[in-house]
Amino acid sequence: MNTTKHDLFYGIKESEQSEMLKCFNSYTRSYSAGKVICFFDEPDAGIGIVEEGEACIIHSLSNGSQTILEHLKPGDLFGQMFYYHANRENITLEASKKCTIRYIDYQHIVKRCIKSCQHHSQLVSNILMMVSDKTKDICEHLEAVSQRSIRDKLMTYFETLSSKNNSNTFTIPFTMSSLADYLSIDRSAMSRELGKMKDEGLIYIEKREVTINRFK
Repeated sequence: MNTTKHDLFYGIKESEQSEMLKCFNSYTRSYSAGKVICFFDEPDAGIGIVEEGEACIIHSLSNGSQTILEHLKPGDLFGQMFYYHANRENITLEASKKCTIRYIDYQHIVKRCIKSCQHHSQLVSNILMMVSDKTKDICEHLEAVSQRSIRDKLMTYFETLSSKNNSNTFTIPFTMSSLADYLSIDRSAMSRELGKMKDEGLIYIEKREVTINRFK
């Protein structure tokens, strides 16, 4: 298995992984698209890591609208601990595609293994690296939604995707409706602005594929 510094199993031999997962009381569950994976106001059970598929953390508002707080892809983690100071009522994690989630009990992370396993320390280090990645993603989201205009929100988000893909062309990981929820803007207004940006030659967009036109 090829791993990077941002993977759960980075630096851990395959022969040690099954033993490590038993040590951490870890297990997996699969969910079909559209299913609720967890409610964030439930008792904290630790952390979850997306192994396959995609999911979104959604805040449902009293007026019937919703905001996508995070888009999770393979390697991303989640848990109530990351929303400790937020109002967690009406916050859910939903599978946007069929996905597999690995769960790890929180106490097994913070307590030292009685066997002093080397892979225990390595896995904790890997989780901390993943938390760092999560913090970066949250900051990038805040940077986009904090922009004043719809165009600035879109362009800030598009620039982030362009940078992550190291290309002017990239695929939006959302439907247009979900993109509007993610950026906290009205979908109709967003569609009009995207049309204007395309007409002005700022971007080319076909379904979910976007190209930023950089003028020299």
